[in-house]
Amino acid sequence: MAAAERILEVVDLTKTYGSRGSVTHALRGISMAVERGEFVGVMGPSGSGKTTLLNVISTIDTPTSGRVWVGGRELTALGRREVARFRRERLGFIFQDFNLLDTLTLRENIGLALSIAGKPAREIDLRVTTMAELLGIADALDKFPYQVSGGQKQRAAAARALITEPDLVLADEPTGNLDSRSAQTLLETLAGLNRELQATILLVTHDPVAASYCRRILFIKDGRLFTELNRGDAPRQRFFDRIIATLAELGGGGADVR
Repeated sequence: MAAAERILEVVDLTKTYGSRGSVTHALRGISMAVERGEFVGVMGPSGSGKTTLLNVISTIDTPTSGRVWVGGRELTALGRREVARFRRERLGFIFQDFNLLDTLTLRENIGLALSIAGKPAREIDLRVTTMAELLGIADALDKFPYQVSGGQKQRAAAARALITEPDLVLADEPTGNLDSRSAQTLLETLAGLNRELQATILLVTHDPVAASYCRRILFIKDGRLFTELNRGDAPRQRFFDRIIATLAELGGGGADVR
């Protein structure tokens, strides 16, 4: 059996804010890895460092020390122009507030990265239509964001994140602005895309229901890796119960809001 491919590798990552007299240690030597096709959640109390970790992995922020590899490329060694191109071509993003362009239809929003990359119009249309059908929004492609529901907006954002076939999809509290039914639909869709397309997804969330759709969860406390849970063959409800128990053990967080 072939060895699994590591899509994400984080080694001894630290991030410090401030200066002498007022220093915040957001990350304190975190090491972790995500293999191709995994659906991994990151959880922790407010101030635990989970958002900082996501920001460093996504190249939005730079680490104080440590290294990050995505798809075999060391992000911490790339120049600014290389980082911008890598983010555009090899990373997918799903944000809490959708980040769709209001002046573009869902079709245009989903296909924008392919247009920027200079892909032929016929190829873009085919890939957008295929992805929209997978996400159940094919009938809304020619509508503008203000004309569709929050759930449809977020599924369009998911389609946009996956359309370039990125090495890694980073989802930051993607259900935060959705009602429970829309959230469930999105999470079931992401889990399905993970299974069917082998999409590699890293989901940061505070919501144990959202986390229960993942296959593995990393818990962070005070900038350090606290523990992890693997779902294995357990039903989602049983995994949810284990998540709740671990969160209770984890307790509260520090004062840092990052």
